[in-house]
Parts: sequence; C-alpha cells; structure tokens
Amino acid sequence: MGCGAQKQSQGLSPQLRQKALEIFKKIDVNNSGSIDKDETQKFWKANFAKVNTQALFNAVDFDKSGQITEDEWMAFWEIVKKSGYSDKEIFEELDNLMEGKAWVQFRKVDEFVKRDQMRKKSQVKQIVEDNSKRKSIVQQEQHNN
Repeated sequence: MGCGAQKQSQGLSPQLRQKALEIFKKIDVNNSGSIDKDETQKFWKANFAKVNTQALFNAVDFDKSGQITEDEWMAFWEIVKKSGYSDKEIFEELDNLMEGKAWVQFRKVDEFVKRDQMRKKSQVKQIVEDNSKRKSIVQQEQHNN
C-alpha cells in the first residue's frame, strides 16, 4: 500500500479535530459538554431538524444515553477517518454541518459500529476512552501554561 493508506491510519489531523470540536461547541449552546436532542433540533432549525437529529443520535450516541458527549463526538470522527474517508471528504462534511446542512450517513462507519458490537472488546469504547484521555492531557497542558 502507498503512503495514503498509512496517513489514513494516523487518525484525525489537528485541523480536523479543531473543526469537529468547533461544530460540537456550536451545537452545545449551554456548554454542558454534551448535546441533547433539543440542542440539535435548534441547530438544524427547520432543515428537517427531527430527521437530522435522529440520524445523528443513531450514528454518534454510542452508549444510547440520549446525550452525545464531546468524547463520543470526537470518537465518531476518528472512526470516520479510520473507515477510509479522506481528510478532504471529512472537511467537506464538517463545513456542511457548520452551515447547518443535513447530517450525512457514513455507511462505512455504520458497518464498523455493527461489527464492533459483536466483538468481545469494543474498539468504539476504546476510541471514546482514548479521546477522553487526549482531552484530559490537553486540558492539563493548558492548565500548566
């Protein structure tokens, strides 16, 4: 395989992480660190708000709690990257979300999550935990500076 496949496995670039986090914070209007269905419906306003909200929660609310945490959100985008989507494709989708356009279903991600549910050790859960650790390290570094 060429270097493209190697780059894919590296996960999200800092620019993609920043863009994804920016959108999360735009949706999380009460700054609670998680987003609920009311917030996402307000985010989409009249643009098929309920349909988009349901699709988003089906894809990203891994623990089915009715809340999407920042860790789940970032883990979702990591899985999008690991599923073979290019940086360009992810940037385009994030730009569309920033503009309030419809949620897109990522078929490769849906397949990844379905396969993961059959595993003894969940990769999705590990990716969520890794994002939580990464966030804690960044917060600690910011606190120390």
